[in-house]
Amino acid sequence: MKGRFLSAGRIAAAVTLVALSPVAARCQIAPTLTAQPVLPPEAITPDLQSAAPASPGPMDSGSGFARLLRDVGGDYKGFFSKGVALRLGIGGAAAGIAHIWDSDVANEAAEPLPPPTELLDGGDFYGGPSGQWPLAIGWWAIGHFSHSAAGADAGRDLLRAQISAASWTYLIKFATNRQRPNGDPRAFPSGHTSATFATATVLQQHYGWRVGVPFYLLGVYAGASRITAEKHWVSDVVFGAAVGVASGYTVTRRIRTHTVTLSPAIYPGGVGLSVNLDR
Repeated sequence: MKGRFLSAGRIAAAVTLVALSPVAARCQIAPTLTAQPVLPPEAITPDLQSAAPASPGPMDSGSGFARLLRDVGGDYKGFFSKGVALRLGIGGAAAGIAHIWDSDVANEAAEPLPPPTELLDGGDFYGGPSGQWPLAIGWWAIGHFSHSAAGADAGRDLLRAQISAASWTYLIKFATNRQRPNGDPRAFPSGHTSATFATATVLQQHYGWRVGVPFYLLGVYAGASRITAEKHWVSDVVFGAAVGVASGYTVTRRIRTHTVTLSPAIYPGGVGLSVNLDR
């Protein structure tokens, strides 16, 4: 019994390590400063005195299906970045460490488990397509129909993250074709874990850690359920978490991109400098 609880602690520690990997690169993107050329006084026309309506940014440009398709295409390209490589590197290292426990944990999962582990059965539903895809689509729909641009944007990113996580997860699954503890094929990495950690990362990026942490814990819950059900090795779950974090990080890249634009402007009584922060 003691060994089972030790294994459960190791599982939670390893997967939580990957959950926290976004912290490692939170400050790697600095604002981009763009200075427009200063015009001589004679080149400044009266048109500059009229306030032009601001063009909508990425958060205000609607939630149409066409935009979703364009964004998904960009997500595949954006996956090849230093930030993603960092997260997958952390996940790969953690999975390598977790591999040491694969056989021991799988052997214990094959034995009759204590009643509390039955509470993990819900992780199979939550982490599967029947749990994650409706969550993403529902979040998008609620935000759209309630006229919440931020909510619709988060929902669209949740859906993009599911598409990205599923794509890369199954590409790796078919490439490695690792046998599961129960003998089935395509164990590595865990799709349930990549899906739930993609969701958690998107929500953390949009709403902060107060929302992100509970969803990361749900990701750990889903991953642990796959281990006790003999569907995955510990290392499958750990690297699945990394794929999910990388997918969520990719689809929210614009949130971390800030462009500062400096341009001349005429104000009553003189000429000044306009500073715009585009996000």
